[in-house]
Amino acid sequence: MIKIKLNKIYKPTRLAIILALLFFLSVTSYSTHIRAGEITVERVNCQSLTFRFTILGYRDTGSPENIQFGGGDFNFGDGQDPVTIPEDFASIYIDNEVERNVYVIEHTYSAAGTYIISYLEQNRNDGVLNINNSVNTSFYVETKIVIDPFLGCNNSPILLIPPIDEGCTQVAFSHNPGAFDPDGDSLSYEFTIPKQDRDIPVG
Repeated sequence: MIKIKLNKIYKPTRLAIILALLFFLSVTSYSTHIRAGEITVERVNCQSLTFRFTILGYRDTGSPENIQFGGGDFNFGDGQDPVTIPEDFASIYIDNEVERNVYVIEHTYSAAGTYIISYLEQNRNDGVLNINNSVNTSFYVETKIVIDPFLGCNNSPILLIPPIDEGCTQVAFSHNPGAFDPDGDSLSYEFTIPKQDRDIPVG
């Protein structure tokens, strides 16, 4: 998992964001479907507390179960009940049995504050070597936003390169997410342990 932090250079605005990306090393023919996912955030306008969230999910179309992405819980982090995301994502076939699914939803917060937005779904890929029993470990991704009227308005980075690389045994693996920040923020990266739910790391 990679954590991306925003550090302002020229403006006092700050939006803290954590994008959790699942990278896999091996997928068997009996895998289910979730390979990776991310949440990006766009503030609709700076005069309101309405945000547009885009959920990107990468699905293994070669799974014999042919399970669709969706059906999980999207949580806005403000105490309201989670929204169940339908299984009718707009999808685009990328390559090598990988499908990119996109779902967009808006939400208005009642007050400024710090919120952890998250998406939780079952059916993570089987055969992830560094996650114990990955097929029975839920898939979880989150983004943290800070809304502060004194800091201004900001959006999350956009990752331009899908996290669907294939690794080879005995060869160093690297992934460049191609992060682009529409506000001109500097970006820094650090490794962190993937999660299976809020504050619960995978085994």
